[in-house]
Amino acid sequence: MKKFGIRAGMSTVIASGLAAAVLGLAGPASADVSHHDWLDQIGPHVTVPHVDTTVHQSH
Repeated sequence: MKKFGIRAGMSTVIASGLAAAVLGLAGPASADVSHHDWLDQIGPHVTVPHVDTTVHQSH
């Protein structure tokens, strides 16, 4: 069986480290909710009629 050299092992470690960094930084960037407009549309919306509460003088 052929032994792996330090150079091959080091490049593997560097490549896997870069891949982990790319995947690790991509996760938090996509977790932002500012681009989800539907989040504001799924909540309950209440419409209340306006009532005239002014005092009317009776004769």
